[in-house]
Amino acid sequence: MTIDSTWLAAFKEDTPEAFTKHSPMRPDVVFVDGQIKLMQGSQGDPVTWDDYIYKQFVRHLKKFFEQAKTVVLAFDNYAEVPRAKCMTQIKRRKAIPVIPFTEHCDLPCMVPDREHWSALISNRTFKARVIDLVILRLPGLLLMNHPDKVLIVDYIRPVKYQWVGDQVITRESLDHLAIMGEADVKFTRYADLYGKLLVDSIDGDSIPIALMHHEMCLERGVIPPVVSVYRMELNLDKGKPAVAPAKDSKKRAKPDDTTSTTKKPRTYEYVNIPFLYRQLRDAVEQSTGRAKTTAALENYQIRMLISLIALTGTDFSRGLPQLSGKTVFGYLPDLWGLLSMVYDPASKSLATTEAADRLVAYIYYLKYQKHCATKQGLSKILAELQKSKLADSTKLSLPSKERILCTIQNVNWILAYWTCEAYPDPIQPQYGFRLERGVPCYAEC
Repeated sequence: MTIDSTWLAAFKEDTPEAFTKHSPMRPDVVFVDGQIKLMQGSQGDPVTWDDYIYKQFVRHLKKFFEQAKTVVLAFDNYAEVPRAKCMTQIKRRKAIPVIPFTEHCDLPCMVPDREHWSALISNRTFKARVIDLVILRLPGLLLMNHPDKVLIVDYIRPVKYQWVGDQVITRESLDHLAIMGEADVKFTRYADLYGKLLVDSIDGDSIPIALMHHEMCLERGVIPPVVSVYRMELNLDKGKPAVAPAKDSKKRAKPDDTTSTTKKPRTYEYVNIPFLYRQLRDAVEQSTGRAKTTAALENYQIRMLISLIALTGTDFSRGLPQLSGKTVFGYLPDLWGLLSMVYDPASKSLATTEAADRLVAYIYYLKYQKHCATKQGLSKILAELQKSKLADSTKLSLPSKERILCTIQNVNWILAYWTCEAYPDPIQPQYGFRLERGVPCYAEC
């Protein structure tokens, strides 16, 4: 899963001290999202599966054993992934050619070449077969030289592996841990179990999930675990990962030109979740003029902020058109009072109709106030914008009221899902998802 990256850029601009080159603590456990490592296949000459496993997993996990005794490698358990996830998956795969691979097919003897890898790894059956192979071979390849280390693989059910010598690796099923779906929502339980957790994940949703977990611990009167997220460094100019741009292909290099034509390697940073949490809470207090937050909302301020994050797009919600996370974060002083009116702490969700008519309506008013005199009432504001001097392309992109209501319902499901606890089935009218010919889709589409 991911979010609009400009939210993280806005957080970094507001609290640069929370984004550091060095880890803010020495972790007790490192959680690695294996899905992204899984996707990167052969990049050149054909390689064996052992070479692939070593390059993508063994080499990567070894460096974390230098920091912690325990490493958790997590994969998506497709049987438990929320049904509403398939909409974004289908959208991503539109340009990828389909290569048949069924339950009766065997993996090829070598890793498929670059031309075929993207298509095959997008097939869930092929991907599951690769995961099975990784899990079969990884413990031996990784642990043989690390007798004092522990590997936990969290896939169908969490399993702990440990080297005990004489070519023997113990395997213990962690039956006390619930079976979960996406790797993204599995990390918080290891933070609770071990206390200090480093999350290796490039997905932007790991940060709001960690912030929500921190707030939920405080709500329960529990000291929150210390969590840090290791991810690609953000370029504040663009709110994107910091990678060097490709050299202009039209510019011919001179014979004596010593400038390298290769891209600089990606750089990474750590996000200190407890520090970022405190600073975001402070930003909220500043937005309210440091007025006393009502007791009913005292423990929900980060979840209220996360509802705004979800409004701008996630893997389960379409972003409100013409709005970025950075833009909405900049509106926080103007929006917080309205957000407080439409967030219900009892249900830990937004009141759908009120959120549309008050909160979202005012967001679009702030965005286009030069073209709109009306401040309240979503239907009135959208109608006024359609009659304004905005460009026709902008008018066409503006959402209908029905789509906005659907998005708010999607947000309410995300607020339940990102707790990393038991969550309701998303395919329900109150969450803005439905089935069409057996396939999940948005209630308004």
